[in-house]
Amino acid sequence: MCRIASKLLVFVLLAGLLSATPQFAQEAKLRCTLADKKMEKCCCEQREGKLYCPLAKKTVEKCCCEVVKK
Repeated sequence: MCRIASKLLVFVLLAGLLSATPQFAQEAKLRCTLADKKMEKCCCEQREGKLYCPLAKKTVEKCCCEVVKK
């Protein structure tokens, strides 16, 4: 009986975790700190071996995007 209860508890916890994950993914957005624009995915790209921000139109040392919530 205890084994069934523990399996049920694990199932319920995993189901809750999986249902909460898409909600967080929808709330999380990225913001380009150089152009101050929000987007779904990182704007930085690799050009000539360096990191480039097409929104700010300049080469950067590290990624200029940060995670923000709505």
